[in-house]
Amino acid sequence: MYKEQIASTKIPITLLRSKHNPLCSACENITREAINFLSEKQIQDKIMTILHDTCSQTFSFEQKCLEILDSYATLVFAKIAEIKPDEFCKQYGLCRDTALFSAVKSESTCVFCHHIIDEIVSKLKDPDAEFEIIQLLLKECNKIEGHQQQCKRMVLQYVPLVLVNGEKFLEKNNVCAMIQACDAGKRRTFNLFSARKLVRDA
Repeated sequence: MYKEQIASTKIPITLLRSKHNPLCSACENITREAINFLSEKQIQDKIMTILHDTCSQTFSFEQKCLEILDSYATLVFAKIAEIKPDEFCKQYGLCRDTALFSAVKSESTCVFCHHIIDEIVSKLKDPDAEFEIIQLLLKECNKIEGHQQQCKRMVLQYVPLVLVNGEKFLEKNNVCAMIQACDAGKRRTFNLFSARKLVRDA
C-alpha cells in the first residue's frame, strides 16, 4: 500500500544539496527519533529485563548467556548512540549531493517510514533472509573464545523465535507513530510518549 503512495507522488527533480531531498530529511528524522528512543535509560533497562528473561530459558547456559548479554549490550547501546543520522542515511543511498529524487507530499516522512517497516516485515517473513541472519550470527560466535559451540546452539535455538516475535511486534504496533514519524492525530492515536509509557509499564 505504501509503495503505491510513494510511487503516486513521484516528481523527478535534480537536487544540488542533500538537505533539499525530502526522502533524505525523512530518513534523518526517523533515524534521529529512533536513536533518542533507544538511548533512554528506562527503555534500555526494559530491553535488558526482557533479554535477561530470555536467558533464564536457556537453562544450563543461563549464566553464560547473561555474561555475554551484559558484555555486549552496553557496547550495542553505545554504538547506537554514536550513529549520526546524516551519515547513516548517506550510507544507504538516501542522501546524496547530486541525484535524481522524488518530490513527495508533506506526509512523506510517515509514508516513507511505513514503507521501511513493510520492507523489514517482508524480510522477516523471508526464509532466505532469516538464514542469512543466522549465518552471520554463527560467524560472530566464532569470535567468542571458549564458548563458540554454546553460542551457536543459542543462535539456532532462539534467533528464529526472536525474529518471529519481532515480526509480530512490527505488525501489531504503529512503530512509525512511536518514533513520531507519523502524525498520530491523522493515523492511530499513539504517540512517542504513549509508547514509552507502555514499555515502562509492561
